Formats: sequence, structure tokens, C-alpha cells
Amino acid sequence: MLAIGDAPRMSMIFSLPSAAALQPLPPPAEREQDPAPGSAKPLFIIDADLRVHFSNPSAAALAREGLGGNGRLICSDKLFAARLQTWLKRRCSGAASEEIRLPLVLRCGRQTIVDAVHLAGAGMDVFVLTVDDPQRMIDRKVDEVAEACGLTPTEARMLGLVVKGFDTVVAARKLGIARTTARTHLQRLFAKTGTARQSELVRFVATFIEEAA
Repeated sequence: MLAIGDAPRMSMIFSLPSAAALQPLPPPAEREQDPAPGSAKPLFIIDADLRVHFSNPSAAALAREGLGGNGRLICSDKLFAARLQTWLKRRCSGAASEEIRLPLVLRCGRQTIVDAVHLAGAGMDVFVLTVDDPQRMIDRKVDEVAEACGLTPTEARMLGLVVKGFDTVVAARKLGIARTTARTHLQRLFAKTGTARQSELVRFVATFIEEAA
């Protein structure tokens, strides 16, 4: 949205298909199963008044953690909310850049990053917000490694603790097992992943890319 006299700015315009081009959805039994809430990066589409026009399952799940709910982008992090609203107002008046990156602290205290991008079109200003959650990314990597390497549930939990930086003493306490058992699980992790040290194991998880079947 440009004020009179402002220089034109590049924006993304979306054209909507005609009604004739729209195809009816198949019956529920024929639709592909929706992805699990944690399988995709959280994404919101909002307007300048913080009304949520779309959110994917991962974004909807964040309502329990202090972001979103009741059709509006409600934030438990008040500093993030204030910064976002300031940018929205300035962007609508043409006084701010088309995108911004803001830190967001979830209700549990976990640090995340929100990228917001302005999309102009269809007669209104809308904004796409995506949430980068490093912890969720790590959890997904652990799940991928566990499946690909054939880890047992306890080994997978042990791997998650190792990746978070816990040693076998702390891991044993968190898992409710003996230290010797924790060390045994760690040795099995080394054997199944082809690593020899905890630093190598962490790097293996961080860089893991499952080969396509």
C-alpha cells in the first residue's frame, strides 16, 4: 500500500483462478492424508489487523505454545507482538522494507525466529509468517536418524539427549536407567551410525540427509 508521492516498490501479485477453473475436492476417503503437525515449517498468512487467513498444521499447533489462536495471531511474547505490529503499520504505509526477521520466545521459553514477508494483491495486504524453530528441526533430524538406522525407542531418546549436549550421567538420570546401561546405549549408537565419539554423533545427526528410496 503506497502513499501519494511514494516511489513504487516491487511486490508480489497473485491472480485468483476463475470459478470455472476450480475443481471440487475429492471425497474425504480419497484425499491424501494431511502431514503431521511437526512435519513442515509453521506458516501463517495474516492481514495487517493480525487476523489469520491461513495456518498449516504446524502453525496451528503453536497455539498451545503462545502463538496464534481464535483466528488471530495472539502472541504471549509481548515484545515480539509490539515489533510485529509496528512493522505491519509501517509496511502498509510504505515506510518499511517488504520483509523482516524477528526473534520470538515461545511460552515454554524456547527461542525461535519469525520471518515476515509482505504480499500485495487481491485487493488487500497480506503477510506470510514462517517460524524457524531450531529445536523442532533437531527433533525431526533425530527421528529421521532413528528410523533410518533402526534405533530402538530408548536408543532414540538417548540420541536426542546426546544431541542436546547431555553426557551419559545426565542422560541416565533423565532416562531412569543405570549409567552403565546409558554407556551401552551410547556404544550401540556409535555402532549403528558409524561414529566413534559424541561430537561425531552430533555432527552426523546435524548433517543427516536420508537417501531417497
